Order: sequence, then C-alpha cells, then structure tokens
Amino acid sequence: MRMINEIKFTKIKQHFNDTMISDIENHIKQQFLNSDIRERLSDKEKIGITVGSRGIANLNIIVKSLIRELKAVGKKPFIIPAMGSHGGANSEGQELVLKSYGITEESMGAPILSSMDTVKLGEVDTKKISVFFSKAAMDMDGIIALNRIKAHTDFSGYIESGVSKIMVIGLGKAKGAKTIHSLGTYGLREVIPQAAKLIIEKVAVVQGIGILENGYDQTMKIDFSPPEEILINDNRLLKESKGVMPRLPVDNLDVLISREMGKNISGTGFDTNVIGRLNINGEEGFEAPNITRIVVFDLTEESHGNALGIGLADITTKELIDKIDFESTYANIVISTFLNRGKIPIVMESQQRAVETALKTCWQDDPREIKMIFIKNTLDLENIYISEAVWDEIKNRKTIEICSPWEAVDFNKGNMVLDFNG
Repeated sequence: MRMINEIKFTKIKQHFNDTMISDIENHIKQQFLNSDIRERLSDKEKIGITVGSRGIANLNIIVKSLIRELKAVGKKPFIIPAMGSHGGANSEGQELVLKSYGITEESMGAPILSSMDTVKLGEVDTKKISVFFSKAAMDMDGIIALNRIKAHTDFSGYIESGVSKIMVIGLGKAKGAKTIHSLGTYGLREVIPQAAKLIIEKVAVVQGIGILENGYDQTMKIDFSPPEEILINDNRLLKESKGVMPRLPVDNLDVLISREMGKNISGTGFDTNVIGRLNINGEEGFEAPNITRIVVFDLTEESHGNALGIGLADITTKELIDKIDFESTYANIVISTFLNRGKIPIVMESQQRAVETALKTCWQDDPREIKMIFIKNTLDLENIYISEAVWDEIKNRKTIEICSPWEAVDFNKGNMVLDFNG
C-alpha cells in the first residue's frame, strides 16, 4: 500500500511529572510520627496490612517499612492478601502473587494470612447488597488498608481505584469481588463507597494509606489518613493522580498502533484512560482521546494467554490470536461481566497488513493529514513515534523533544522495526 510509505515518523520523548520519594523508609517513619496512627494503635496488638495484586512500585519496601514501624511500637504485624478473586481465587495462588513482588514471610518478617474465608458484615444500597469481609482481617485487632490511588479502567466516579476498593473488593475475597462485579459499573461506582463506609463502621480500621505514583510509575506520595477520612482522601488523591497520569500528546487521532497489550500493563490489557475507550454497554466513554482505529500486534508473555481487553482494539494480528488462552481469558471476562472486551477484532497475517488496514479504514485519505502514533504499550508513553500531522499540533510544547530523524516505518518480513527505548 502506497499510503504507509508516504507517512514520515519521528520518535519523541514526552516529559512527565517526575516528583518522587527518594527515601521511602524514612518517609514512612515520619508519617508514623506526624499522623495519629500511633494513638489509634495504642490498645491494639495484632495489626493486619492489606497487600493487593497490582504491580505497585516499591511495594515490598513500603510493606516492610510499615512492618518495621509497627514492631517498633510493640505491635504484631500480619500481611493479609487483599486481591479479591485474583491469584486463581485461592490462598496458594494469592501467596504466589505476593511472592512475585518479593513479599514473603521470610523477606518481610511477618506472617502471611492467606485465607479466602469471609464473614458477612451486613447489607448496603437499596438493592440490599451483601458486604463480605475477610475473616482473617476480622480476627485482627486493627487493619491498615494500603493501596495505590489511580483512575479505574472501567468507570469514572467520586472514588475509583484506591483504599476504599481494597477494603471492599480486596478484603471481600472471591465472594465479595464476585458480588460487586456482578452488578457491573453500578457496583463499582455506587456500591463500593457504601460498602467502605459499612466496613469502617464495623471493622477496626486504624489507618488508610494511599500511594500515588508519578508519570514514570515511581512512588510520588504515601498518604496516611484516619479511617473516617478515607473516602474523602481517596477522592482528593484520585484528582491528584489523574493530574500526573501519562497521556497521549493529542486528543484526536486517526490511528494508534500498540506493539503489545497485557495483564501486566493493565487489568484490561490496555489502560482505557489512555486509549479513551470503555466498551461497556450503557456506560459513557471518555471525552478524550478520540481514536478512529486502534491496532495491537502482540500479547505480553506475563499475561499467560489472558487477552482480556482485546475487544478494545479494532485490528490485531494472527501472532496475538495464536497466543490466547481462551479458557483463562473468558473466565476473567465473565467475572468482570464486560463481554464486549473479549470480542475478537479484525485479524491480519502480519503487522504491516494490520497497519495498512487501519489506514484504509480511518476515514482520512491525505497521508499528510493522518494523525498516527506508535506506542510500545499504554503503560510506556515516554518514548513514542508520531506522524508529521501530530507534530504540527504539538511542536511548540516544551515538554516534548524530537529524538530521531523523520523517516517511513521500516517493516522487516511484515513486522515493524521501531526502538522504543530512551
């Protein structure tokens, strides 16, 4: 196809917020001194710390630092896996997830209580939704609810992913997670805040700890809050997180090419906040970005064949399709209830054919006007390739620099040859 050879690209580097905590151990020590956590711990001995299944930067250092501070004030810390139905929805699998993050009883110096047993705390909402909670957590004298605060990939709301969510879904274990997810986005947006309030009322939550990451996925803030302020702080930190979240440089795009997707990149394979798509029936999408065609070439090895989110793309390759484990993919999709995200897009034999198909169908005939971007994945947006039409829109921004000459994309045996390293 002549059009792809007529489009010139250059690699650019986007500069994001790089504020970070240089000494996490000392920062947590200071938070123990400056917050009210020691007062709330005064009459308690066994303290459970929630640890989820998402890849949070420096998670093992943060958890170990918390354990050290708890021991310093005479408490007995325990690690409680708080990951809903992840890790195969069993205690052994959830311990393996923690181990992959360097969190073991030996490395942390604290026992791991990996049980899937729950108790029913009560009901919330006009729908009388049952709230389930970890029995191991209930047996603690106090709970420290620790989680990263960030935008959710399924909905927008007052609170999204954060401390409230790890209490409700994480500590709800498989039973609680299934209950909430079975309600679709209504459960996530409306029920989680109500359930979090019930948990705070009935469980000895001594502190909520929200982690913020900067534009390079490094620890930017570790925020301690008393239980009665957890929801307020979830909202405040969510706004801050969205303000530093990496994004594509333009809001309107004809074609986006992603080299890969995967569960280690986002729970939905793609970060929906980056691509501007939800694909959830009845749920409004994002205002931006607006992308006419999305192409994905490959599935990461870390996904182990789980291609949840493939339905967010328009075009893919046979190489990716051949890697899909449909049993695990469909199991994940059915639990989420968002079936559109499992639908298979147009499949092409090569990466080059996939790109050509996107260009044929993006409703833009003039190669000089095509706004097109190549990315490694939606987690890595620092180094990307852009077309001249994109550059015309962003060339005056001080946060962007050109890193390579303008040239056409090189395809070797039908596969793209681009270097996304800095």
